[in-house]
Amino acid sequence: MRQLEIELRELLIGAPPIKIMTEEEMEEFGEIVDAHREISYGQVEVSDEGKITSLIIDLEAILENNDVSLDEYEELSAEDLKEIAQDFVDEYGQKNLQLTSFSEWGDQTFLLTFEAMDVQYQIPLPDSGATIEMNKQGFVLSATFNQSYYQLTHPKLTVDADVALMIYKNRMLVELAAFQQEDEIRLMYYPKNLNEVVGANGDIISLNQFLENGPVELEKVPPVMEMYDEAILLGITPDMNKVEEENTVTYEQSDQHYVKFDMSDEHQLIIDSTLPFKEGDEYTLDELRKRAIAFLESKVGNVSEHYLLEDAFVEEDLEDDEDDELTEEEIEMLKALSAEDGEDEEEDDEDDSYAFEPFVTFTFHRYINGIPLSEYTANIDMGIYSGRVTDAVIPMLKEEHIENMSMEPTITLEEANEIYKDSIKMELARVPYEDEEFTKYELCYVVKEKEVGQRIERIDAENGNIFYYDQLDDIEYEE
Repeated sequence: MRQLEIELRELLIGAPPIKIMTEEEMEEFGEIVDAHREISYGQVEVSDEGKITSLIIDLEAILENNDVSLDEYEELSAEDLKEIAQDFVDEYGQKNLQLTSFSEWGDQTFLLTFEAMDVQYQIPLPDSGATIEMNKQGFVLSATFNQSYYQLTHPKLTVDADVALMIYKNRMLVELAAFQQEDEIRLMYYPKNLNEVVGANGDIISLNQFLENGPVELEKVPPVMEMYDEAILLGITPDMNKVEEENTVTYEQSDQHYVKFDMSDEHQLIIDSTLPFKEGDEYTLDELRKRAIAFLESKVGNVSEHYLLEDAFVEEDLEDDEDDELTEEEIEMLKALSAEDGEDEEEDDEDDSYAFEPFVTFTFHRYINGIPLSEYTANIDMGIYSGRVTDAVIPMLKEEHIENMSMEPTITLEEANEIYKDSIKMELARVPYEDEEFTKYELCYVVKEKEVGQRIERIDAENGNIFYYDQLDDIEYEE
């Protein structure tokens, strides 16, 4: 670490004396502190090979505690910043990384992205290099390095970008959905199939096949046949202290254990519960689902008519997953070490304020007359041991918004589809995915906007106004 301390000191404004503090069992993570005072200047993380993988510098802490000022340094040009960043990446990152993105990040900082290149096709490999944050004076504020290994696939290209575009455009590329714009809900057309690319052989490929979790599956919500007392679903008892403040209501069992209703945003209800629980028999998934549906019904009503339910997310026990990959001897050794730690930390365990209960997340997607309204997706976490709501975020849709909503689009689906098709092109790219121990890069054609800054986010179905991701300006539709 001594050599790293010397190198990092030279990166800091004013070069204050520093040392890197690490914990015995986590030597890859270090706190950058003043060598003579208990002042933190940032954090650093290194790989097993001793290379920096991430760096965060607290510039304000350095300026406040040392005789140095930014006024002593001139603001640099964009070209100078790029050169300094390139030298930094060459020193600490992989070799032959190229600058692929330079953008202003806030008022006084810039974000620079460096990536490895596919030499044959001269295209970048996403997430393969480094991301550097710098201020106008050229001091590094943060850095992230990807030091992992990767492999490239080498399929034969049988189609070019023009043919790939024809293949991609030969279908419906937009869909109708609802969007809340200020105090009204409007129909909008959104691009779909965003997770699809055209392969080197002309086949359309879904990127979901490279992911552990595929596309979201939605199912109808069954009608509520049995209502539950809200106090039971939340664990609220008569002996709890009820505290009412502006936009919040809290039922306190103690300072650490409570159920809190947060209504500071008139458009949603947030529930946070830290009540204790006892490990034992787990509630079945069906029972937890019934309780989550019943709770949502009590807050918004008619859940079976207005929502579709996503496959439940079950928080897995990470320790069990790790155990599956260990030998019996390693498991026994870990148990012995855990027992020793338990004896040493028994008193600390008694003082722990809250242990998080394993939970199942139920996600409810809101629809209006069969049209999705993604902003009003509700999430409810149910504790597997207590059967209680542990966390919930429930958007509250006002009835007047629904009543005043126009359900007849002026712009047809076909017209919106043509608007979107006319805005895109295809480019050869490398798409990363995880395969066992390596990141692999698939060669394929991906969708890009024809004009920089004009990637369509949505199209108003009533007047044809176009909204872009990079600039939410709207352009009037011309017939």
